[in-house]
Amino acid sequence: MKLKEEPKNKSVMTTSFVLCNDSPVTYVVYDEDGDWQLFGDDEFQDDDQAYLVAVEEILEMEPALRKLPDMQPGQAVYRDKDATRWFFEE
Repeated sequence: MKLKEEPKNKSVMTTSFVLCNDSPVTYVVYDEDGDWQLFGDDEFQDDDQAYLVAVEEILEMEPALRKLPDMQPGQAVYRDKDATRWFFEE
């Protein structure tokens, strides 16, 4: 599944750093339940920093997410903050 193929109104989890501090998304998890989790390089510490946003909104904020590879549940990918190429986590 590719994030850009999800319904536009599907919720994804990200952090306050991504939403409020313009931290680029550098780590993406497509979990076993089929949910997306998107993180930046900033350290995620507690649930107060977690936010749900629509796929459409996060794709507008972070165009590099349109280049995510086809992922299976349980897979994760990462990239350097200034790069657009994603790598599967081993």
